[in-house]
Amino acid sequence: MKRAAAVLSPVVVAILLLLGGWAYLRSYTRHDALMRVPDLTGAGLEEAQALLGKRDLIGVVIDSVYQEGKPKGSVVDQDPDAGIEVKPGRKVYLVLNANQPKMIDMPKLVDLSKRQALSVLEILGLRVKELQYRPDNCVDCVIAQLYKGQPIAPDERIRRGEAITLVLGGGERGERVPVPDLIGLTRSDVQLVLNMASLNLGVVVECQGCNTVADSAFARVRRQSPQAGAANRITLGSAIDLWLTSDTTGLRPTPGWNDPSRYTAPDSL
Repeated sequence: MKRAAAVLSPVVVAILLLLGGWAYLRSYTRHDALMRVPDLTGAGLEEAQALLGKRDLIGVVIDSVYQEGKPKGSVVDQDPDAGIEVKPGRKVYLVLNANQPKMIDMPKLVDLSKRQALSVLEILGLRVKELQYRPDNCVDCVIAQLYKGQPIAPDERIRRGEAITLVLGGGERGERVPVPDLIGLTRSDVQLVLNMASLNLGVVVECQGCNTVADSAFARVRRQSPQAGAANRITLGSAIDLWLTSDTTGLRPTPGWNDPSRYTAPDSL
């Protein structure tokens, strides 16, 4: 009997040690404790840190970007995402909205085609304010680049998000293009089509039911002037006025509205 007890004692001790170690590790790593990551979008840094602290989580700022229309210094992105369950003590990485857009070098757009210039501006985060046309035998070629009405040289520092005016060749005969169909498009889609069609946005005469910024962003075109049609042709750089509505029922753009080949000006590059 004593011999059996002597044999079992080391085994029992080993089992107890294993159970104790397992229990300690569970306690140390808080294996069963999980915290749900809160949604921090739009919160300031102090508010985000407080929300995370209540759940025993740690906020770490890793980057900043500039997003127009969102509060400066607010959270615009996070990792892990909201709703993910993590262990206490986990770091949550935050991206904040910068106070000012980043400065970049103005590109050289002169001698590029309109299509190439638009692509460069989009990649760099610059906007198109207006397309101006002057007599030149190279239709839709950039002959000048303007910022706030003045020429801006390549490599000059400019804030991301600023608007550039492109001065383009309009041909020697005053080229004319068909009026595109903008019915059913949102404001952002309208700008895309007008850029492709070598035209400009005129006046937004009305936006029915637009009580908030969101209403205006999602509103669609219900009327335009001049009206669309293959027979309706206007000179390059002309403006089109719009009437918008927040009631988008039945308002859908024509198929293929975003096909660039539909808006290629005669003899353009």
